[in-house]
Amino acid sequence: MCYNRKRVIWLLCGALIALATCFFQYRYDNKYNFPGPRAREGVLDLSQYAEDQPFFILAYGWELYPQLLLAPGEFDGHEPLFVYLGQYGGFEGANGSGSPHGCATYRLTILLPDQSKEYALELPEIYTASRVWINGAPVQSLGDVSDARGKPSTRTGMITFQAVGQAEIVVQAADYSHYYSGMVYPPAFGSVLAVSDLLTSRLLRTCIVTAAALTIGILYLTIGVKTGEERQKMTLFALSCLAFSLYAVYPLFHQFGAGIWSYRLEDVSFYLFLLMLTALHCSLCGIDGRPRRIVLGVGSSVALLSLVFPALLAERGLSVMMAYSWFLDGYKLLLFGWLIVTALFNRQKDGDTDGPLLAGLCAIAISMMFQTVVPVFEPVRTGWMTENAGFLLILLLAGVLWFGTVKAFADRATLTENTRLMKKQFSLQEENYRIVSENFAEIRRMRHDLRHHLNAVMELARQHQYEELEHYISGCEVSANQAVQPALCENHAVNAVLNYYIQQCGQKGIPLELKVSLPPELKLEDWNLGLLFGNLLENAVEASEKVPKDRQSVKVYSRIAGGNLLLTVKNAWDGQFIASGEKIASTKHEGAGIGISSVRALVDKCGGQFFLTPGEQEFVVSVVLWQQI
Repeated sequence: MCYNRKRVIWLLCGALIALATCFFQYRYDNKYNFPGPRAREGVLDLSQYAEDQPFFILAYGWELYPQLLLAPGEFDGHEPLFVYLGQYGGFEGANGSGSPHGCATYRLTILLPDQSKEYALELPEIYTASRVWINGAPVQSLGDVSDARGKPSTRTGMITFQAVGQAEIVVQAADYSHYYSGMVYPPAFGSVLAVSDLLTSRLLRTCIVTAAALTIGILYLTIGVKTGEERQKMTLFALSCLAFSLYAVYPLFHQFGAGIWSYRLEDVSFYLFLLMLTALHCSLCGIDGRPRRIVLGVGSSVALLSLVFPALLAERGLSVMMAYSWFLDGYKLLLFGWLIVTALFNRQKDGDTDGPLLAGLCAIAISMMFQTVVPVFEPVRTGWMTENAGFLLILLLAGVLWFGTVKAFADRATLTENTRLMKKQFSLQEENYRIVSENFAEIRRMRHDLRHHLNAVMELARQHQYEELEHYISGCEVSANQAVQPALCENHAVNAVLNYYIQQCGQKGIPLELKVSLPPELKLEDWNLGLLFGNLLENAVEASEKVPKDRQSVKVYSRIAGGNLLLTVKNAWDGQFIASGEKIASTKHEGAGIGISSVRALVDKCGGQFFLTPGEQEFVVSVVLWQQI
C-alpha cells in the first residue's frame, strides 16, 4: 500500500501531541490520582493536612447504602458498602435487583483540625434528585427523592459551612429517568477560596472554549455563504465548530440547573460533532462514493440514536444500558481505527492546510481511544480528553482561517501591484504608439518635401555651390535623425518599457546603459514581459536614487542564447538588504517587496531561474527563462 510521507509526519505529530496530553491528564489532572490522603471505610483524616493543601478530591472510601434513604442519625443497624464515586453508573451495586434505578444514601466523615474554619464543598451533578446534609444540617435539596414520579432536578455548585473537628457529609439520591444515577462524579473539598477558584477556572475555560468555537463557526459560515470557492469545505468547518460549541457549553447549562434536555443536547451535539469530523475527513482524504455514504450513514444513525435511545433507557434494565454503552464505545474505537487507517493509506494530494487538519483529526481519534479504554478518569481543572483535542482542532481551523485571510490580503496586494504595473505598461505602449505614429507622420511629410529638397540640391549642384550644398545636406540629415526615434530592440513591449525608463533616468540624471537584443516574438506574453522588465527597472531606478550622484547607475543586459531568455539588471544601491527565506523586505512599506515577489512568481511559473547577488557596490538581479523561442 502507498502512503503520503508528509501526511504521515503530520499524523505522527498529532498522535504524539494527543498521547502526551492524554497521559499528562490521566496522570496529573485526574481526580482518581489526585495527591492527598484517601478515605478508608467512610472516614477521611484531614486533621494534619487541611493547612498544607488548599483542596482535596473526595473520590474514595464513601459509605453506600443502596435502595435506602437514610438521614443523619439513622445509620445504626445498616451495613454499608464502601465504594469510590463512579464505581457504579447507578444504584446497581449489590442491591439484589440489579436495577440501576431507585435510591441510595452516601456518607463520608472528614476529620478536621480542632480550630473552627469555613470550608467549601463542590456539588457536581447528582442524578436526578438529591438532599445534602453537613453535620446534620440540611444544606441543599434538589427535586424530590421520595417521589419516583417527581420532577428531576440537577445542578452543579458549591456550598460553604463552618466546621471544627469533623464534617459529616450525607447525600440522599434518587433516580428513575436517567442513564446515570446517584453520585457519579467526585466532589472537591477545601478552603472556600481554593474551591471557588477551581470552579471559576473551569467555568472560565468553558466560556473561552465555547465562545471561540462559536465565533470561528460563524465566521466560516459567513465566508461559506458569501464565497463560492470551497463552499462545501467551509460549511463543514462551520458545522464542526458549531457542533463543538454546543457540546462544550454543557457545564454552563448544568451550573444553572438546566433540565434533563441539556444532557441529551450534550450527547447529540457530541455525536454530531463526530459526524461533521467524519465528513471533513472524507473531504480532506478524497473519500467519495459508497464508502463515504456508508460511514456518514453510520455516523448519522449514531447521532439519531443518541437523541432517541436515552429517553427509552429509563424503562429498561441494566443489561440494555450496558449494551448501549458498549455500542457507543465500540463505535468510537471503530471510528478511531477508520480515521487513522484512511488518513495513512490515502493517495489524495494534500493542500496547504490539509496536513494540520488531519493532525487535529488524529488527535481527536487518539483522545477518543484513550478516554474509552483507560481506567476511571475525570479531569480536575482541564476538560475531558476529547474536549481538549476538539478544541485543538478548533484552534487549527482558526489558524487555517488566519492563514487564508493573510494569503488573500497578500494576493490582493500582489494583484494591485501587478494591475498598477500593467496600467503603466499600457501607458508605455500608448506612448510608444504615439511616438511611432508621429514618426510615420514625419516620414510622410519628409517624403512629401523630398521633391523640393531634390530641386534645391540640383540647383545648388548646377550652380557649383558645393559648400552650400554640403551644409544643406547636413541639415537634412540632422532633421531626419531628430524626426525618427531609434528602436532599442525589435521587441515592441520591451522597447516601450526601455523608452519610458530612458526618459525617467534622463529626468533624474541617472546613467542608463542598455545592451538589449530581443526578437519581436517570444513565448512569454508581451504583458508578462513588460511586467518582468518594468518591475526590475523600477526597483533599479529607485535604488539608484538613494546613493550619491557620482555612484548612480543602472545597467540592463538581455539577449537570447540557445533559445533561452537571459536578463540581468545591475544598479548601484545603499547596501540595505533584509531577507527572510526567499522573501525580501520592501524599503517602501512593511512586509515583503511586491515587485521582486511578482518577478519570482513569474519566473517560477515559467519554470525559469532567479538569482539575487547583493554585492558591495552593485545589486544584481538575473533571470533565465528557458526555451522562449
